[in-house]
Amino acid sequence: METEPRRVLEATFPGEAARYFLPMSIGSAPEHADEGAELILNGTKTLTSSPFWDYPDGRIPFEGALSVLLDGSRRPRAIVETTKVEIMPFGSITDEMARAYGEGEQTVEWWRRVMGDFYRDSAARHGAVLTDDTPHIWEWFEVVRCL
Repeated sequence: METEPRRVLEATFPGEAARYFLPMSIGSAPEHADEGAELILNGTKTLTSSPFWDYPDGRIPFEGALSVLLDGSRRPRAIVETTKVEIMPFGSITDEMARAYGEGEQTVEWWRRVMGDFYRDSAARHGAVLTDDTPHIWEWFEVVRCL
């Protein structure tokens, strides 16, 4: 874990090291991270997803995990707690999940189109192929402290 986010967690939640998880940043570009951070801070975004190739060490998010939310400049903005994790196929997104994802049009159609393109590109970079059956890590979270 990066030094600064770890220090933030230690200062805010001392003695809870077993709950510390990787910093959270949305998207693949600084402007996406800024937009994602704002959506999380204003309560619009309460769900994210990741393919397993994003966690090559096999350590995936877990219920109760504490992560530092970083903006596009890698500045800590908040601490979020993972409230639920489910492993489900990429194609399992529902209307409720699309709304909780909080991005774009907040519809299943938008998510499948835009996030599908994002994850297909990511899969290709990792030598994988994305299908509707590809297992995905769905992580629900809430802001527990603004920084």
